[in-house]
Amino acid sequence: MKKRAFLINVISLWIFSGCTVLSFYPLYTEKELIKNDQLIGKWESIDGDTIMWEISFEDSIWLKKMNNPFDKGSKEIPNKFTYTLSLYQKGAADNAKAKFYVHLVKLGDRTYFDFYPEEWEMNNTILTFHLMPVHTFAKVEIIDNAIKIQWFDSDWLQELFFNNKVRIRHENNGANTLLTAKPEELQKFILKYGEDKNALNDDMEYILKRI
Repeated sequence: MKKRAFLINVISLWIFSGCTVLSFYPLYTEKELIKNDQLIGKWESIDGDTIMWEISFEDSIWLKKMNNPFDKGSKEIPNKFTYTLSLYQKGAADNAKAKFYVHLVKLGDRTYFDFYPEEWEMNNTILTFHLMPVHTFAKVEIIDNAIKIQWFDSDWLQELFFNNKVRIRHENNGANTLLTAKPEELQKFILKYGEDKNALNDDMEYILKRI
């Protein structure tokens, strides 16, 4: 799937794309989480895509959820390391947006984003209740006023499974593969294969500049 076609699709389906590795569990436990205030602000892709990125951090978000863990408005309770990512399209209606919880994960000498969808606006109610929120992982580099994000490639993962090169808990329904390993097992997997040149999806590489 090419990036251009990917962006033209409804933004709310962004996280559910079969182009990247999907996981039922997060990549992190709290001890691997770090903060970096360089992330906070508004961003856009250097290649002229129409998607705007806004990353924020508000103590009030996770404090509110911690004090009210039965809040049905949230699919996952954030913690004190949780960033909020809002994606929206230039010139589009207000409902052409999506919100994610993002965590910055430190594994070895590398840092990764863990994305989890919090809110998405869709006009198709039937489609909405068929969607299951999942975690996706991306390698991230933060340099001055730029962020480079590269998601892991689902085709690469499928090839590992096909050739019996990796053992990690997962489910495959014939259309998509969902990792079901717990965070500690996921971390071992990423540490082992994170430097594989084929692990990252070239069509899902974003270099963002600060607005």
